[in-house]
Amino acid sequence: MASRYYCSAILLTYLWSSMNSIAIAIAFKYPERPASATRRILRSHLTGAASASKFSSGASSRSSSSRSNNNPNQLWNRSSESLKNEYYLLRHGQSKANVAQVIASSPTVSIKEYGLSELGKTQAVRAGETVLAAFEESTRARSILLLTSDLLRAKETAEIVQQVAQNAGISIYKDSSLPNIQNGLAIETRLRERWFGEWDGTSDKNYPKVWKDDAIDPDHTKHGVESVNQVVHRTTQCIVEWDDIVSDCFVVCVAHGDVLQILQSAFAKMNAKDHRSLEHLETATLRRIHLADS
Repeated sequence: MASRYYCSAILLTYLWSSMNSIAIAIAFKYPERPASATRRILRSHLTGAASASKFSSGASSRSSSSRSNNNPNQLWNRSSESLKNEYYLLRHGQSKANVAQVIASSPTVSIKEYGLSELGKTQAVRAGETVLAAFEESTRARSILLLTSDLLRAKETAEIVQQVAQNAGISIYKDSSLPNIQNGLAIETRLRERWFGEWDGTSDKNYPKVWKDDAIDPDHTKHGVESVNQVVHRTTQCIVEWDDIVSDCFVVCVAHGDVLQILQSAFAKMNAKDHRSLEHLETATLRRIHLADS
């Protein structure tokens, strides 16, 4: 019994010494920090030390769980059967940015500029006809829901497809409780073009430079670009939230080249760094996407 008390006394002496050392270090580094803040930091250090032994066992399983929790793909733990809608990708028609061969990813600029070219408008009409044909072949979908980026080229494409559907008398999703949906069209900022940082406004010949870095690290933000995994997170979050809201819809995501390329990789549940290995989506092209099972 005496030896137990002796060991406890030694441990308490050690902890008290450690606390004083930490307090001195904090006071030295942050002389202006109030005592209350110092106490909070001390508590955090002690909590961390006390927790270290508690969580030392089974580290590998928790590490795996942590990776799963940090997975940017919000669809990762969902199955194909769990999705309540059919999902399609539609890249915008040819834009004035495509014609000028410039990277146009700034919302400030692209919400008002770089709309569809005349060819792009024609392509959008044809895309609308393709959407109708695919919808009529669906045995599940009862109405069409268009989720579109708010950048002008995508929004104009979606509005043309919407008009084609309305002219054909096709059922458009309507829900008075969702005011952000107007005649089957919903603006979705999470489907905006990927932000290309310092490359924005420059030649589109710079795209491959970004994609080269993507293939090495899906988290890279070189030259201020939005990382691949950041795009994965926002686009899959968009899908998950809408799938929880609507059902039996023919959902068309009207957006941009890189965003849709990356969203495809998320549906395939592959490492998003390889997004360029998937078939490229040309302007005004409609593509059905299926969720892979883990």
